[in-house]
Amino acid sequence: MANNQVEEVKSKTDIVSLISEYLELKKAGRNYKANCPFHGEKTPSFFVSPELQIFKCFGCGASGDVFSFLERHESMEFSEALKYLADRVGVKLKLYKPHETSQKEKIIEMNKNALNFYQYALTQHKSGEKALNYLLKNRGLSLDQIKKFKIGFSPDFSSALIEYLEKKKKISQSDLVLGGLAVKTRKGVIDRFGGRIIFPLFDHRDNPVGFSGRVLPWDRREAGKYINSPETPAYHKSKILYGLNISKNEIRDKGFAIIVEGELDMISTYSAGFRNVVAIKGSALTEDQIRLLGRFCKKMILCLDADFAGDEASKRGAILASNFGFDVKVAEIKNYKDPDEIARKNPNEFKKILSNSKSIWDFLIDQVFAKFKNLKGETKAVISREITPLLALIEDKIVQSHYMDLVARRLSVSIEAVEQEVLKENKNKNSEKVAAIERLDEKKDRRQLLEEAVFANLILSKDDLFFDQEIKQLITTPFVKRTYDLICQKIKKANKLDIKEILEILPDEFKKGFSDIILSVSEKEDLNILIKELKILDIRQSLEKLAGEIREQEQSGNDTEVSRLQNIFTQLAEKLSKLEEES
Repeated sequence: MANNQVEEVKSKTDIVSLISEYLELKKAGRNYKANCPFHGEKTPSFFVSPELQIFKCFGCGASGDVFSFLERHESMEFSEALKYLADRVGVKLKLYKPHETSQKEKIIEMNKNALNFYQYALTQHKSGEKALNYLLKNRGLSLDQIKKFKIGFSPDFSSALIEYLEKKKKISQSDLVLGGLAVKTRKGVIDRFGGRIIFPLFDHRDNPVGFSGRVLPWDRREAGKYINSPETPAYHKSKILYGLNISKNEIRDKGFAIIVEGELDMISTYSAGFRNVVAIKGSALTEDQIRLLGRFCKKMILCLDADFAGDEASKRGAILASNFGFDVKVAEIKNYKDPDEIARKNPNEFKKILSNSKSIWDFLIDQVFAKFKNLKGETKAVISREITPLLALIEDKIVQSHYMDLVARRLSVSIEAVEQEVLKENKNKNSEKVAAIERLDEKKDRRQLLEEAVFANLILSKDDLFFDQEIKQLITTPFVKRTYDLICQKIKKANKLDIKEILEILPDEFKKGFSDIILSVSEKEDLNILIKELKILDIRQSLEKLAGEIREQEQSGNDTEVSRLQNIFTQLAEKLSKLEEES
């Protein structure tokens, strides 16, 4: 793919318009800001610049252009992002050569072919008759559901899929193994999912990235009930929410998601009219799944099979979602085995259960109290040991205060006593966190910040002072100084200080640093004040240096040099005094 086509697509794509489709952007001076999608935060530190056509998070450091945003936010490879944006802006790309197809694209294409094979085997071939009958009669699925969710069957002889893909679709066995469709054994390459019901796993953009195979009841082999595709360049278990490709619009419209566990739970719940539902693999939400769901809603109801209160991984996932800003609730299913059963047999009861769901914190606190029949002194101590760590995990201080008060009233103790226990719980954890942050956070000093602010504002205001030698002399930070020099060599007039032209003349290794400095200035600042501050700081640092030199010369007994340095010191001190008076 020619670079000029990449640049054409990039130049025709507006980054603000693109990112606003994924995030709620708000105007912030010259730029736009939002909560960063790449790390948890409640105060926006993610900025988008329409001038530079880049984004930058000043919290986690993520930055880039339209391509890198899609690569990171949508897990697209560069070629995918390029094709997506080209279609969006109406650029017809030249055909890729076969060797330019990525591993991920290869796997998705293989999976499409495998999907067609599995569906045909279930619905139109005699090898799938028994499996189809089981789904229709025993599991209560309809043909419409089977077609909608593209459920299939892998025949119980190991070579069927391999022969079809190898002979008909010219896909090599090594690629089939790479994509997780086949397994290499001592007897050769065989279908990973042979003899199982097949549930295709789609990403939220409707790409088949993997499969889940469910064993049939009469199958006596010693194998797990479910097996999934292995981790591949296309499939990452922690990033997939089953059914999101189908239910995402309903989730967005209703403002919340029902979370169930397993494919059949999702299909039955969806088919019973609860269309804003997705399923997770296992009982615990991952950070990637929470971020993905956060693009469509900020509320979830967990409706899981497992003993939620006794499953530490499930609790961690729910608490993580709450601390990411989700309103997390838990629906308790009683008298039914799972969401699949209640959705099929009694959808009205399921609706009641969902409407009576509890806040995650109410649910967890109630579970602790439910273990104890009396509230004697020693029992209160045990409850405190279980509940205090829970309360300490609540990051929203208002919510935390509410539950500390609730627990205090239920234990018949003062809220101060509960606060003290939570404080003790947090003390060591917080001190370790602060120490880690201090070790990792290499903050810029005041001088560097001032120099960058002066530099950026001189460019943004297109002020002739940019070429003033006295001001240029004040810039000492190596990167800013070198960038300043490069711009001065190439551009001679202030009114030609156009950001896009500057980016064109700067070497590639300078562009990111330059963009970060410009992006850090949302509003133009008063140049005179900034320059005056920088001059004051420069003189103060010079005076400190001179004071040290004077002491050294005094110790050496060099009176002539001492006198000379003292005169310079006096002149600078007077200059400083005058500047400070003006300020």
